[in-house]
Amino acid sequence: MNLTKDSENDAIEKCMKWYIAKVFEKASQEYNPKALEKKVADASNDYYGKANQRIPIWALKPNQYNHKIIRAYFMAVEIAGQATITMMESLCSDKEHPELYIPTFKNNYSQMKLDGPKSHGKVFEDDGENVWLWSEIEDTLLKYKSSFYSGEDKNE
Repeated sequence: MNLTKDSENDAIEKCMKWYIAKVFEKASQEYNPKALEKKVADASNDYYGKANQRIPIWALKPNQYNHKIIRAYFMAVEIAGQATITMMESLCSDKEHPELYIPTFKNNYSQMKLDGPKSHGKVFEDDGENVWLWSEIEDTLLKYKSSFYSGEDKNE
């Protein structure tokens, strides 16, 4: 709460909204036979975990938005001990730092939370504010971490 300047009540409200949304999402899938069929069909598609193949390519392209968002994630973790959407967006909104600047952060970040045929490939998960690496790609991304961020620009 010190980072976001949220009050205790605001933080509790956000957590409750997230929890309620997740419970309803889970319940609606359990009672929706079409959602279950889709889940089974999606599991067989070859785009599952496609970021694992893309991370080595992104690592070599520092001007690409995916690279910059991953870099912002690692910077946020180094600065605050964990990444948040707010901090990552703030890092990517400063035009004075072109190595991180992305004019369309929210759209690109949201594409990196999906693992579908038209997404960039799932890299992140979040609870509405806190961000963490998706377990399916974590080993691959950490293998290439130094290509995205090595801590050298912490004080920039």
